[in-house]
Amino acid sequence: MANAAAPDRLAKIKHIVVLMMENRSFDHMLGYLGLDGVDVEGLQNAGTNDDADGNTYAVHEFSEDQTAFHLPGNPFDKTLDPCHGPDCVAEQMAGGTMSGFVKNFVSEKNPPAEFFDLPMGHFSDKHVPVYDHLARTYSVCDHWHSSIPGDTWPNRLYSLAGEKSLPVARKLSIFADIVGTKLFDKFKNTPIFEVEAFTRQLRNEQWRWYSHDPATLRAADGRYRDFTRVGRGNFAYFDKREIGLDLSLAEALFVGGSFLDDVTNRKLRDVSWIDPNFIDLRVGDQSSNDDHPPADITDGQILVLNLYEALLRYAEWNDTLLVITYDEHGGFYDHVAPPAVDDGSGFPTYGVRVPAIAIGPRVQAQPCHELFDHTSLIKTILLRFADDPDKALNNMPPRVRNANDLSVLLLDQPQKRQIPDLGAIRGSLAQRRAQAHAVRADALAKGAPPQDASTFSEFEQEFAKFAIAMRKAGLRPGHP
Repeated sequence: MANAAAPDRLAKIKHIVVLMMENRSFDHMLGYLGLDGVDVEGLQNAGTNDDADGNTYAVHEFSEDQTAFHLPGNPFDKTLDPCHGPDCVAEQMAGGTMSGFVKNFVSEKNPPAEFFDLPMGHFSDKHVPVYDHLARTYSVCDHWHSSIPGDTWPNRLYSLAGEKSLPVARKLSIFADIVGTKLFDKFKNTPIFEVEAFTRQLRNEQWRWYSHDPATLRAADGRYRDFTRVGRGNFAYFDKREIGLDLSLAEALFVGGSFLDDVTNRKLRDVSWIDPNFIDLRVGDQSSNDDHPPADITDGQILVLNLYEALLRYAEWNDTLLVITYDEHGGFYDHVAPPAVDDGSGFPTYGVRVPAIAIGPRVQAQPCHELFDHTSLIKTILLRFADDPDKALNNMPPRVRNANDLSVLLLDQPQKRQIPDLGAIRGSLAQRRAQAHAVRADALAKGAPPQDASTFSEFEQEFAKFAIAMRKAGLRPGHP
């Protein structure tokens, strides 16, 4: 419900930080809160799903050590990644009954029978201790839907531009020398698009994009694929500085830095957008931390903990809004039917619910039941930081203009809280990560296949093609 004081409250926010993770549904990650005394629309109201033979599967909690999904004996297996393309999502939603998740998973993935109920599984505080702390301290948004009933890239485009686009590889000169070849067939659907991101409505000095390799913003908007002049200081790594040896010292000083550096040096800009690490490149240890199935969610929890602890000590933490959400549901069960939408987008409904938590001293310490989607991020950012918010919003698609902004979550004054001692949580996550490393090492010792392109998930393969294309187009080593 709109609040007359909300715009004034939003005006007090000095920094908005966004972290968008990968492919998990609300029920799957946070629905357990509804079973544990938190006022969210969670698993206390969950239904069941049947398979094609009429066998019924209820929601169930994963075992305490089940934080990643792979076939027994092969931690490098990535076949248990539920389908989440548009046709699969339509089958999962089943006309709003949300009853087709198991049928779709079984038909698309043909898993062993003991995994038929995987999409119905959910985590709990034992698996996601960082989220549990944040959910009970700040505000869970339990009606945050992905923008469209589809997969990663369309939803990420909505989060950046309020619309989707088809890949434009055929139009890119970087592929000119391979058009018509078999190699081009592999690259023609590379996730490179042409939409106008919300960052165009801000001054360059107002925002910075942090990633672990080429930023998703570069995939979305061609303005940021001009590596020679546009926003060169707007892209940085999240937690490292990598400067190529061929760069001059002056350029190194200009390009260097990371999110953690900017926090330490009190240099956060108005808007910070963080991409997690999307690709698992290591053989003996997981390096991705985006939560894309079948990734071990422990690594995602460590990423969130590092981000949160850094901001807790930031000089302007009292006036900072951190939002953590997911691009789409990844094929995992959620019992809430997406609401209808009529905005000329061609999509009759929003997408499936995703986890979302708003964090900060000015955020209410209770769940929020307002309808949000990813365009709520754009609207909130432009209302707060655009020089002319009305003009900026009028330059965006209707979905953005019609979205609910996040000001309803805010308080008049920051709540005074002691900095929490998160040592026990960090210790438990370190132990889980060590166990996962040991499992991989044991599998390698027994002759498990090494990591190569054939063991990448479909999304990892797509992102790798994007990264290769960016280097070929002139993005120099040491620049994200």
